[in-house]
Amino acid sequence: MNVEGTLDQDDPYVAAPPSSRRRGVLADEVAGYVRQLILTGSLRPGTKIDQDAVGRALDVSRSPIREALVVLGHEGLLDLTPRRGASVAQLRREDIIDHYELFGVVSGRAAAMAAELLDEDQIRELNELHSRFTGDDQEVLQQLNHDFHRVINLAAPRRTRWLLRHLERTVPANYYEFADGWNHRAVEHHASILEAITRRDPEGARSAMEGHLHESGVAAADQLEERGFFTDPDTGGPAEAGQ
Repeated sequence: MNVEGTLDQDDPYVAAPPSSRRRGVLADEVAGYVRQLILTGSLRPGTKIDQDAVGRALDVSRSPIREALVVLGHEGLLDLTPRRGASVAQLRREDIIDHYELFGVVSGRAAAMAAELLDEDQIRELNELHSRFTGDDQEVLQQLNHDFHRVINLAAPRRTRWLLRHLERTVPANYYEFADGWNHRAVEHHASILEAITRRDPEGARSAMEGHLHESGVAAADQLEERGFFTDPDTGGPAEAGQ
């Protein structure tokens, strides 16, 4: 599956020119590109990153690619070996769910604050966004989801908002296309979050948001499992986890 969500077993490195040529931003975009390939199952555990292919796909030099691979190594998505390059880490199903649950802890904190701090106009905006969460246009749903969470996250302090933006970048950008049928479950989850915020129930909002992100992680892990992401191609059994 390529970064647009189309299955492409032969060449996962689909052309996607970056939106910026500034050095720091460029490395971030390269990291986002490779991260997306990993988290949507286009690059399986153990696969060596083809830096030449990444360079051709993004029309970038080796320097931002190397910077990006170091970032992804720190995130635990890649194993970096001196003089041998980078390969996708042996991620387990539990690793994927754990990542979303960590995202849920921070998002739950923001939701609890939103229940206490959002004003009536912001709550009306949440209701309006929620009411538009219909249909099957994945790009529209992805944007509505982003806007729904953005309003909630406005209640959080600056540092928490920074961390939420970072965590948001570490999940598939096309999640609603990646996780089949997720839009229907997300509507139910958002309704629970919104209900708790509306009745000014911080702990209810925290719990609903944490549950939402946990279920997001389970759905992502299910999709990867269906695509054989956690399967050892040589034995057909579960891949061994890295240290």
